Amino acid sequence: MPPRLTQLRLALLQTLARLTREHGRPPSATELAHAAGITPATLSSHLKVLEALGYVTRPTPRAGLQLTPKARALTPLGYPIYGQIAAGPPILADQQPDQVIENLADFLGMHHGDFILRVNGESMTGIGVMHGDYVAVRPASTVLDGEVAVVLLPGENAATLKRVFQLGDEVILTSENPDMPRLVFPAEQVQVQGRMIARFGGAAPRTTGATVRRRR
Repeated sequence: MPPRLTQLRLALLQTLARLTREHGRPPSATELAHAAGITPATLSSHLKVLEALGYVTRPTPRAGLQLTPKARALTPLGYPIYGQIAAGPPILADQQPDQVIENLADFLGMHHGDFILRVNGESMTGIGVMHGDYVAVRPASTVLDGEVAVVLLPGENAATLKRVFQLGDEVILTSENPDMPRLVFPAEQVQVQGRMIARFGGAAPRTTGATVRRRR
């Protein structure tokens, strides 16, 4: 199998680009190995592949490691997308990036003026919004029926994240958790602050109530 730009090798290119910017010069192999947290011997084997692929050059044995134009077009983009992952029948994980995105805000479709809130509570776990997650919100004073929105509660200096439905002169705020009751308010008392456009999950173990069986 021909050599490929694996996730580790892409990470090495990104680290090399960062060290070059921070030091104002091409770093040495020793500096790169230390920054990447790998041994010089492991780095050496990957550098040979990166040189063969046309991503790294070393004009002289003592010169610093330099990114080629091919690598510089790739390394500023810090978030590789590695194809698909199976949620049904297993598929082989591909280590070759299909795409590399530069800005997560652009990837998520965020615009100027959008803002982020940290979720406190478990009322929206049914759609994967867990306690401690972050949600991206687009300011809006109205939303479509059924959209998830940030709503200022009547008579309180607090907002909540709920699905919003309008029925006649009432607004119904529903949770995505069967243990949480719906809230009903007169429509004129409800102030929509914005609609949810994205969610950022945390690293803690996550579950929406379904049982996951481990293979023995």
